[in-house]
Amino acid sequence: MQAAKRLHVSLEVTDEVGRADAVMTLKTLYRRRPKLIVDAERRGMPIYVLRANTVSQIEDTLIDMFGLEVSAADPFGIALQEAESAIFQVRAGAPFVDLSPQSAVVRRHQHQLARKAELESRSFGEEPNRHVRIIRG
Repeated sequence: MQAAKRLHVSLEVTDEVGRADAVMTLKTLYRRRPKLIVDAERRGMPIYVLRANTVSQIEDTLIDMFGLEVSAADPFGIALQEAESAIFQVRAGAPFVDLSPQSAVVRRHQHQLARKAELESRSFGEEPNRHVRIIRG
């Protein structure tokens, strides 16, 4: 869910193949061929196999699944895209949106984007969890 939030994609996690649009699983589990995997294959459902259960692996897979243009190897680009998405959400009526924790350099760029959009922004928290909140002005 952390990766989905960072990439601003909406998803629902389920263990029922009938409710799923795709399956994401770990390589070790996929090799064991559990019933869920067999059912998904029988239905022709896309199956995404992760080498490891890490945020970066999940982000890479979500970028592929949703056809996002941002490279997962570009955390700076992802952070700026997150800020742009938050700006859109605040303009659409959200009172504020908290961004994921970033370095001081990235936060500075996120603040600049908020300023250009004529919105307020503040940093909250302590390193390494310090993050930007974009606020309706």
